[in-house]
Amino acid sequence: MYHIVQENCFRKENYDNLILSLKKLNVDYEIVKVLPFTDEIKIKTTRKDIFVWGAIKLSKIAKKENWYPGSLLNDNHNFEIYKEHYGSNLFNYNSKIVQLDIDNYKLPDGFFARPVSDNKAFTGKIFNREDFISLIEQDIFPKNTRIQISGIKKIYKEIRFWVVNGKIITASQYRLGNKTTYVEYFDREGFDFCNKMIQKFQLADAFVMDLCLGEDGWKIMECGCINSAGFYRANLQKLIIAIEEHFQT
Repeated sequence: MYHIVQENCFRKENYDNLILSLKKLNVDYEIVKVLPFTDEIKIKTTRKDIFVWGAIKLSKIAKKENWYPGSLLNDNHNFEIYKEHYGSNLFNYNSKIVQLDIDNYKLPDGFFARPVSDNKAFTGKIFNREDFISLIEQDIFPKNTRIQISGIKKIYKEIRFWVVNGKIITASQYRLGNKTTYVEYFDREGFDFCNKMIQKFQLADAFVMDLCLGEDGWKIMECGCINSAGFYRANLQKLIIAIEEHFQT
């Protein structure tokens, strides 16, 4: 399979690790620029067996070009869809879903907010009212963007799991308490919970699932598109091998 990697999309350390892993595995790849205001990119290959690593725009281009598997982004990458399957196993299961319109919703002083869809309109995090109003007044995303808003809850740690063909391939802790910590994750407890959730529903043949450990035990923070997710300390060689094996034509 041929891999297309978007230039300057990931943190430099992770970008370098991805390229190094592709080289070590002797996998064909190409680095591309994705320019604003156009859905066209220049690539050197005529192959269609292509997997992309990059922003949501590159995923849309992959769909347009009919690359396989291209991008795994689909309608399931939406909180309102996977909520029906994971239910109360979601950390913010009781989130209020509202339009991005401050005139129609009274914002609390402090809250967690993220887009309902995995469209990277903005990064999900804790906001205060003034900061969030400032963000949306920048007018950088559609006013009909649906968002989820929930109260602030205590989280002890957060882990990202990469799932391919119904199996956990690799995992990385990315937060411990209030500190950002990138370490490969191996604890059985988190793996067991993730596997239970995979049995309930899978967004795609490959996707990422972020879990957190809070006061109510293990919960799903969110699920996302594997093509665009940050790598943290994932074992990228294991991940690439799993993708190659599953999607080989």
